[in-house]
Amino acid sequence: MGDVIVAFWSLIAVMIVGYLLARYNVTRPGADKALTRICFAGAMPAMLFNTVASSDPAEVFSAGAAANVLGAVILTTTYAIVARYVFKLRGGEVTIGALCASYTNAGNLGVAFLVAVAGDAAASAPIMVFQLCVMVPIAFAILDRQTGVKGRSWIKTLLAPFLNPPVIGVLLGLIVALTGVRVPALVAAPVDVMANAAVPMILLAMGISWRGSHIPKIGRESAPLFFAVFLRCIAGPIVAFGLGTAFGMEGASLMAVTIAGGFPVANNVFTYAHRYNVGIELARDANILSTLASLVITLFIAFLFHM
Repeated sequence: MGDVIVAFWSLIAVMIVGYLLARYNVTRPGADKALTRICFAGAMPAMLFNTVASSDPAEVFSAGAAANVLGAVILTTTYAIVARYVFKLRGGEVTIGALCASYTNAGNLGVAFLVAVAGDAAASAPIMVFQLCVMVPIAFAILDRQTGVKGRSWIKTLLAPFLNPPVIGVLLGLIVALTGVRVPALVAAPVDVMANAAVPMILLAMGISWRGSHIPKIGRESAPLFFAVFLRCIAGPIVAFGLGTAFGMEGASLMAVTIAGGFPVANNVFTYAHRYNVGIELARDANILSTLASLVITLFIAFLFHM
């Protein structure tokens, strides 16, 4: 457990460094977005490629993947029903809230959590593929109808996930894992360098983004927000653990699935909310709160599994 605490402290320390860089104006405004984009397009695909290429394909699309995918469906449905009939939300607010409850930061901060605590980011790969290839097209189609705003054409919506750098990294890694092809050293060496840069870049960007952020006020009108965060960070791990156990998982693999179930809300949801001009504050605040909550929840899960 001591090693896990040290690893987790390392995550927090690097985020604090990022915050201090922003606080004392070492970085310029927007530096977090620049770092995130570089990581998303370069370092993250390299890390996911290495992770998937060196793994057993059966583990990438396994009981753990099924547990997290099914868990996302359960959380989405639960939020949609409660938001519609209890909170009386309508249209795009329901859809954005449902995404806050189920669409996770599997490709950025989630990967950092898995690497630090579980030592392997493979559990994030199938989640990313499901979210980008299934959840996003469906969500865009629903938001198109609810808001009357056309986000993108159907063709672009269907093709976009497969042009997404992290997904390309996962797919290329799968090809290597399935075929057993040996990657030449001239290719593997620079890929390794890029892959090793992914987690520090993510953490620095997250710390920089804390500068100027605020904690949402607690009130009656914030019930949909806190319910989404509850589903994402507390119900999510519980559902993932239950499903993983039902599927016969145990030990380190079950811990990874449980941690993945509590990943924070993805930054992408905030982007989608802006695109359709609906649920913007909900998406922003859910991202902030879930990021803080998931840090605590992830450490708690690691503690329970190492008792």
